[in-house]
Formats: sequence, structure tokens, C-alpha cells
Amino acid sequence: MRNIAIGILVVILVSVLLQPLGEFMSITKEKISIGTALTNAARAAKDRSLEYQFQRDLDATVNEKRFAQYFAGAFEDALNLTWTNKDENSYFLEFKSNDDKYNDFSISLEFEEEEDWETEQKVTTVKMKAETEYKFKSKYLQLAEKAGEDVATKLTSERTLILSIKN
Repeated sequence: MRNIAIGILVVILVSVLLQPLGEFMSITKEKISIGTALTNAARAAKDRSLEYQFQRDLDATVNEKRFAQYFAGAFEDALNLTWTNKDENSYFLEFKSNDDKYNDFSISLEFEEEEDWETEQKVTTVKMKAETEYKFKSKYLQLAEKAGEDVATKLTSERTLILSIKN
């Protein structure tokens, strides 16, 4: 009887210890997915948003509205999201999940155009920052979140894209 009690205790302790480890691996996977989606969306938007009339002088001038539109389209396709605030003048993008896998996303885009002093060409830098609250996978943490405990984990991913044209 004592061995059965010890066995049950070991099973409970192992499950309590392995749950956070599994959740940590899931958080890491989600951060990688978000970072990859940001990078791929930026790559898709960069070629389509460059102003062609400035490329002759090797200046990387970006149409910011077009960049934001192409970026949002590629990002929502990558993570199965829906772009909710389609304001053309806003560089703060919001997304909702279609399959209830993620919480709401908010992405900010910052554009900086400066002249490279060595080559005298215009270089555009785009800073992207995506934020969302992590949606827990394990029942224990879902119950803790529903009970009002402060267990929310914010996933943040930042990328910087430097656009320049070389001959």
C-alpha cells in the first residue's frame, strides 16, 4: 500500500514539474513563429513598396502606406489572422485570430529615412514591433488565468529592416 501511495505522489510531482516546462517550450515556439512571420512579411513588403523613380539614383525611398498594406497582408496570411484596423494613415496595425489560436496582435511600424554619408544615397530603416498576450495551453495555467491571477505573459518580437540599393 505504501508503494502505491509513493507511486501516485511521484506521478503528481512529475506532472506538476513537467507542465511549466511544456508551457515554456510552447512559448518559445510561439515567439519563433511570430518572429518568422514578421521577417517574412517585411521581405514581402520591401520590394513592392520601393519607389521606382528614385531607384535610378540608388535611393531606397519607400512608399509607407503601400509597405504597411503589403506587410499587413503577408502577416495575416502567415499566422491566419484578420487585419482589423484598415486605416490608410495608421502605422499601428491590429489583428484578430481566425482560429482562436492567438490573442489580438498589435504591430507598430516606424520609418526613418536618412542619407548615407559615404555613398550619398538615401537609406530607409523600418522598425517593426509585434505584441500579443500568450494564450496558455495547459489547463492549470488556463484555470489560474480565469481565476484572476496575474499570470499573463506578453510575447514581443522586434525586427529592424534596412533598405538600401546597391549597384
